[in-house]
Amino acid sequence: MSQPAEIPASEVRSQISEVISRVAYGGERVVISRNGKAQVAVVPIADLDRLKKLDEQREVVARRGAEAIARMREHAVKTGLDKLTDEEIEAEIAEARKTRRRSSR
Repeated sequence: MSQPAEIPASEVRSQISEVISRVAYGGERVVISRNGKAQVAVVPIADLDRLKKLDEQREVVARRGAEAIARMREHAVKTGLDKLTDEEIEAEIAEARKTRRRSSR
C-alpha cells in the first residue's frame, strides 16, 4: 500500500468533505498534521476493524500468557520449586539437557 497522504490541519478544515470521500470511497489513508508533525490519521472503516481485531487477538494472547504464568507459579509453590536457588536451577537445566541429548541419539 502506498504512503498515506499528509494534509495540514489548516487545509483539512476547508476540504473535510473531500478527505472523507477519499478515505471512504477511495480507500486512502490520510494523515493530518499540525506544524509539520503528524497528529491523527483518518482511515477506512475496514482498517479500523482490522486494528480492533488485532487488539482483541493481542489481549487474548496476553491473557493466556498471564494465566500460564500463574499456573506455573502455583505449581512451583505446590512442589517447592519456588525455593530452588539459582545454582540448583542451573543444575536441573544441565541434567535435563544431558538427558535430552542421550535420548536423541
